[in-house]
Amino acid sequence: MNDIERRIADIMLTKLRERDPSLGYDDLERPVGDLDLDSLDIVELTQLLERELQVKADLRETASFGLLQDFTAYFVKLAEQ
Repeated sequence: MNDIERRIADIMLTKLRERDPSLGYDDLERPVGDLDLDSLDIVELTQLLERELQVKADLRETASFGLLQDFTAYFVKLAEQ
């Protein structure tokens, strides 16, 4: 995991641990549906990543992500532009 991937993982875990403090890095490989995230959680996660990485994401795109790994790949791409 490179630096930007680690930063994204840390940001996502911060958000996820608000709901379940026991979650860890392994849980970032689970499907979004398994983590009981609703559409508001996805919006909040997207906004948090945008703010922390100082990028602008397409919410329509992030709303369709089925895996948290999709968020990582997408935000790595945005951050490296």
